Amino acid sequence: MRKDKDYYKILGIAYNCDKKEIKKAYRELAKKFHPDINPGNKLYEDKFKELGEAYSILIDDKKRLQYDILKGFITTKEQTPEQTKNQASKAYSPKKPGAESSAEKNKKSEINFDNIFKEFTKNFTKNFENTKSDKKSSNEAKKQSPQKGEDISSEVNITVTEAFNGAIRKVNILRVDTCPKCKGKRIINDSSCNNCNGRGEISSHKQLNVKIPSNVKENSKIKIAGEGNKGLNGGENGDLYLLIHIIKNSYFSFDGLHVHCEIPITPSEAALGGEIQVPSIEGFVNMKIPPETRSGQKFKLSGEGLPDGNSGKRGDQIVTVKIELPSNLTEREKELYKELSRERKFNPREHIIFEK
Repeated sequence: MRKDKDYYKILGIAYNCDKKEIKKAYRELAKKFHPDINPGNKLYEDKFKELGEAYSILIDDKKRLQYDILKGFITTKEQTPEQTKNQASKAYSPKKPGAESSAEKNKKSEINFDNIFKEFTKNFTKNFENTKSDKKSSNEAKKQSPQKGEDISSEVNITVTEAFNGAIRKVNILRVDTCPKCKGKRIINDSSCNNCNGRGEISSHKQLNVKIPSNVKENSKIKIAGEGNKGLNGGENGDLYLLIHIIKNSYFSFDGLHVHCEIPITPSEAALGGEIQVPSIEGFVNMKIPPETRSGQKFKLSGEGLPDGNSGKRGDQIVTVKIELPSNLTEREKELYKELSRERKFNPREHIIFEK
């Protein structure tokens, strides 16, 4: 326990928060900075250790009380700041000045102040322990009964093709289980459990093969039952929720159910025509290029767009072709282009009219 560290600030929580908020904040941050998810990152590793230190202090009632007194965070519902002030005033009862020396007066003042702090700490601890006793009886039955583990969530990025066809994806998750050594009690033989560093819980990294259903939409949630945090006292595990994000493909853009893409073709393909392969949301499809195709010309592939969730009807794929010349022409290629230009006098700019 270190006075120079603000454990509440490390976890990003208020000093008067409850244990549920402490656990939630720790789990979210531990997931972000866990060494298994960030291998080789020294800064994240140090941050993860710092989070564990803060959690072990704040989750333990006695350690938290000592830390709050040390830092000056001494507030409870049973004892307001005004009551604290009255207690201090009552405890401090200086005697009338007599013939004592200055040294004796200073010594008595130090003793009186020390008594004030001891009395204040004693009363505060008493109130704190009474609060715990009042809550203990009501919580005892709940602690002994089976409790379902907390749900956890994770984000999954998939491609447009995977969203349409479905897929099997590997998902890495970080979940919390009860420490098997101390059984969640945090202490073994009056000492902090060295397996969980006194947290009563351990974080475990797991990889799952998850089935992504077909026709899944952006921001859809997929529930994986029983893959959340472990239940208490024999209770069932929580659930895992996957939030789906669809990655925008550089080839495709969308207009309702219609899919648009731009495909490059060679000058010879444009001039002579032919059959080319075009990427679609389901893979590759063949598309015929007619002779004398122009750059920017559009072609429609019927039924190769997205499906309608209600009617099942599919949109179309609109393909725009763009003629591209090869780079680093060889001398032979240059001669052929020169021969072509002599053979066919063609000026694509002759229709441009400049107004004076």
